[in-house]
Amino acid sequence: MIRTKLPLAFTGLIFFSLLSWHCTKIDTTTLGGGLIPAVDNVNTFDTILNVVANNFDSIPFGKECAVIYATDEHALGYISNDPLFGTTKAVIYTELKPQTIPFAFEAKPADRTLDSIVLVLSYRRVWGDSTIPQRVEVHEITGTFNPDSSSCSTYPYNAAVLGSATYTPARLSDSIKTFRDTTNNQLRIKLSNSFGQSLLARDTMQTDSLFKDFLKGFAIVPDNSGNALTYYGLTDANTKLAIYYTYKRTSLPDTSIVVNFGLYPGDHSANSIIRNRSGAQINNFSNTNSNPAGDNFIYVQTTPGSFAQLKIPGLTGLSNRIIHRAELIMEQVYSTSTVDNYLTPPPFLFIEFKDSANGYYHPVSCDFSTATGQPDILTYGGFKTTVQDASGNSVARYTFNISRYVQKVITKQRAFPTLRLSAPTYVTTPIGYVDECNFPIQPLLFSLNNVAQGRVKLAGGNSSSTAVNRIRLRIIYSKL
Repeated sequence: MIRTKLPLAFTGLIFFSLLSWHCTKIDTTTLGGGLIPAVDNVNTFDTILNVVANNFDSIPFGKECAVIYATDEHALGYISNDPLFGTTKAVIYTELKPQTIPFAFEAKPADRTLDSIVLVLSYRRVWGDSTIPQRVEVHEITGTFNPDSSSCSTYPYNAAVLGSATYTPARLSDSIKTFRDTTNNQLRIKLSNSFGQSLLARDTMQTDSLFKDFLKGFAIVPDNSGNALTYYGLTDANTKLAIYYTYKRTSLPDTSIVVNFGLYPGDHSANSIIRNRSGAQINNFSNTNSNPAGDNFIYVQTTPGSFAQLKIPGLTGLSNRIIHRAELIMEQVYSTSTVDNYLTPPPFLFIEFKDSANGYYHPVSCDFSTATGQPDILTYGGFKTTVQDASGNSVARYTFNISRYVQKVITKQRAFPTLRLSAPTYVTTPIGYVDECNFPIQPLLFSLNNVAQGRVKLAGGNSSSTAVNRIRLRIIYSKL
């Protein structure tokens, strides 16, 4: 199974790709319904088809959990003010252990004196309001901690607080100088001396199970302050349990030392994402497809979150023609709320349809390719761009190129399937298969969005939505 992440140069590739799209002779109008100037002496036409879009929210049913692996960025924090989607609470669970076991501290237990013990998380990024202070507490996990990769999983922990920290996300990138360590991009949580001394008093830890009997792991839990999620790399060298202590040596001065426990291959971590929809706008539209015209607005939240079902009834029975381009277009609804300045849209959306043969969701056949060893997102689309709406406001736009599949639907005179629009953390095809255009699609696990990072309110396809920016399928074609 292919498991890949988007390269750092991806933004640049998107930019040059967009330049090439907007420089093509065929793509000269955005409104549709008219004749486009001839290309190679062939008259081309432009038309717009309505899209019926209905909201569905997976949260009330405990479905659509995000996949989060130990090497993925883990979210921590609390979103307290999101009028569109409600609150979000992100909890990190992790083991931090010696790299090798058996393990022993220097000297005998009676000759060791704790200076301090600090839990350190390697900071990567923030999503939300980085100026509001947040507070987290550290607890000891109780019971069995054998997590899976689901964001829906939670684990019991002791009510006693081992340590806490209040921090401002915007300051986490500042440099910090500590004993034998000057670095930046750290969240440092000082733990209680009594806990540190109990750890330091241990004799040689002979086996992993004996170590887990003493310490199963940590739950890092935010309170209900702040309005942001911060993200951490748990397998980074900067993530550690730092134990500072002094030990006595016979006839020699006492020696100060720091020992770091970390998260190593085979160790466990988990990231729980808890959504609460109380009072949120999405409640007014979700989990219904009873409106034949679709919903006025579409609410898409990065997994675990919400999605939409899309239908394009106008494609059924459309006369045969040559499709030069069929582009599914959707745009953000502009808001004057300052919340939208930092609770920003997802970097990527994704469309797929359900395979009735096996129940799996597949990317759109003929237009989605893994020929290069990873998804060709530049061609398939779904990445966020910024455009101006009719009032000159900057909004997010997402487009998908489904030209080949639309051609097949029209040529074969069959119904177009219902699509699912979402913002997943991973694009997944559990099994390899050959699509309708005989394109081989490999088993795939492709990282698309960070967990819980991004949400967007899109204009729906209902006729009461703004006509200019409603969700739509634009087709450029030639008559046969």
